[in-house]
Amino acid sequence: MENILKVPRLKNSLQRPLRGIMAGALAGVLIMPTAPALAGPYDNLPDMGEAIDRDISLAEELAMGDGFMQALKRQATFVTHPLLNHYVQSLGERLAGASSWNAYPFHFTVIQDDSINAFAAPGGHISLFSGLILRTDNENELAGVMAHEMAHVTQRHIARMIAGSSAMSLTTLAALAAAILVGGSNPDAAAAAVNLGIAGAIQQQINFTRDHEYEADRIGIQILSGAGFDPEGMVSFFEKLARQEGDGFYVHNELLRTHPVTTNRIAEAANRARAARPSKVFNQPDYAYAKAALAAQLDPRPLASAGRLEKTTEDRVSLYRRALLLGRAGRHEEALAVLQGLHDKARDNLWIGTALAETLQRMKQDDQAIRVLERQLALFPGHPILTMQLGRLWMAKEPERAYALLRQAVRENPRHTGLLHAFADAAGRAGRRAEHHEAMGLFFIQERRLPEARAELETARALSAGDTISRQRIDALIDRVETEIIEAQRRKEEHS
Repeated sequence: MENILKVPRLKNSLQRPLRGIMAGALAGVLIMPTAPALAGPYDNLPDMGEAIDRDISLAEELAMGDGFMQALKRQATFVTHPLLNHYVQSLGERLAGASSWNAYPFHFTVIQDDSINAFAAPGGHISLFSGLILRTDNENELAGVMAHEMAHVTQRHIARMIAGSSAMSLTTLAALAAAILVGGSNPDAAAAAVNLGIAGAIQQQINFTRDHEYEADRIGIQILSGAGFDPEGMVSFFEKLARQEGDGFYVHNELLRTHPVTTNRIAEAANRARAARPSKVFNQPDYAYAKAALAAQLDPRPLASAGRLEKTTEDRVSLYRRALLLGRAGRHEEALAVLQGLHDKARDNLWIGTALAETLQRMKQDDQAIRVLERQLALFPGHPILTMQLGRLWMAKEPERAYALLRQAVRENPRHTGLLHAFADAAGRAGRRAEHHEAMGLFFIQERRLPEARAELETARALSAGDTISRQRIDALIDRVETEIIEAQRRKEEHS
């Protein structure tokens, strides 16, 4: 999808031509959008992933990624389905395990928008648009897009392009790109970008970007094969995009679109994909349920869609989707009947089990919901989503039990923001105020909201006056947060 960027219809979205142009322009510098086909040589490409720390350090990349995501979160609507997000993150981690990248972890998010788009941002942040996921036909296609974007990170393409646009403040670039990309409401910001000469800087980067796309294809195919996916999934999805290029889904960015979509690059990628196909392809059933859950969550007419599904199909995934649609329409008893029937036949299905528990909870049948989740957790020990859901159900009746369960889960998954927040709530319910504030501090650290993290940790420190070990641990966290805040301010002043 290189150089083809549909302006998302998100918060404060304004369909201004200038904003559309600048969205693509800044995306070319800061964000690497996925691309279906460009003319040009494919083989004998140089490996551009060599160190460039003299231009943009890893620390600066991470800081820019934090700034970008904070700006993005203020503008975009993210999909919040816990199991869906867990699936996407797990899929990304499976791909990451097949790469040689270990500088920092990848973070995957899903933006609620019907655009067929995806992008990689500094610091290992990769966002998929819901429209893209729904347009894929299988897990290999979805993994293909993700692997392509991950290759932009592993080869440090984003850092290279930012280094080539160093005339602008890196902090400002991150915030401005996020604001314009997702429909920021300030047209003066876009005009300011033009005045700063960003368009000219991007024009100088066009050939560099084309080489990045070729390399991302090559490395992405290697990642797919190493992770046990069929690399032809990447090719088939690019072919699909090439066929649909003129169907009105996209806004074309003429500033960067210097080559028309051709079949040449797709054919070359197909040859590589066939040669790299693993001897055994491992696909999980989760993909179909994830796609069904996403479609049901975003359906504008859930009751009508549920009625159509009732008449047309009886397969398990479609029944699951129908139950979710019925639940969204407030038909909880009908949803419960469908889910209970599915659960009786597939008690080891996480998607059905969690949906059944959620439906029971909506119907004020918490005890039955707890039993469902306890059985599921026995089948999937330590699963973070099951643990989080069960812990939240226990909070009202047995806060100490919820606290103990979630405390262990956080020890096993210290970076899981959902678990951290649930544990903080459980600690508060159990009367453990110091641990509540410490957990919230850790949550804000993971969210990169450092001033809020410092405030929570300082409160936790004050509440831990008689606990030397806890105070030492909290002091160390406060020192770390303050160091990062000072360093971020230094970088901001250095690049301003």
